[in-house]
Amino acid sequence: MPLLTPYIASRSSEQPVREAELTIEFTPKGPRLAYRHPRPGDRDHHGNLWVRMDESTGGRVMYDCMHVHRQRACMGNLLCQVCGEPSDRNEQGWLFLDWRRPDSPPAWPEKSITSMPPLCAEHARVSVLQCPFLRRADHAVLRVRKPQLYGVSGTVYRLTATGWHTSENDVLSPYAAPRLPGMLASRLHRQLRGVTVVELP
Repeated sequence: MPLLTPYIASRSSEQPVREAELTIEFTPKGPRLAYRHPRPGDRDHHGNLWVRMDESTGGRVMYDCMHVHRQRACMGNLLCQVCGEPSDRNEQGWLFLDWRRPDSPPAWPEKSITSMPPLCAEHARVSVLQCPFLRRADHAVLRVRKPQLYGVSGTVYRLTATGWHTSENDVLSPYAAPRLPGMLASRLHRQLRGVTVVELP
């Protein structure tokens, strides 16, 4: 079977914006991270600033790195992470693959928080066959009735006398918590609720 290139996979030619493009924006609620030359769509409706990233069809496929905008589109619209088309859904819910992580909830896979978008039936089968990580990990095939949008994750910058500087990477910022003014978001997350463990369709 030919190795598929997932829709959400990034390519080596697709680079994020340089840190030199970041600046401080002063608002009535205090300073926050911003771009020197703002564009529509830089922020989501929660006020989180998102990474800008090139779109390209050239370069080497980076299977272990998700493209910021394609991941966000698939997770936000419940599209298949491999083909970018609508994911599989039946009376039990949308089709997801998930695996146990150190921070997984005790009821895993119920209430698992994931940045991996759902899949269509065909590409769920292909993923289990081709993904070396899934072959190693304690994973489950799931139907999810309520994949609720949960929050974003990304790099957090702290404001110093010389401007913004990176302080933490891969920080999860739930929508239910106060927004982090120094957050540069790169992943959209959902919490999986109403989960049923199933066989591959």
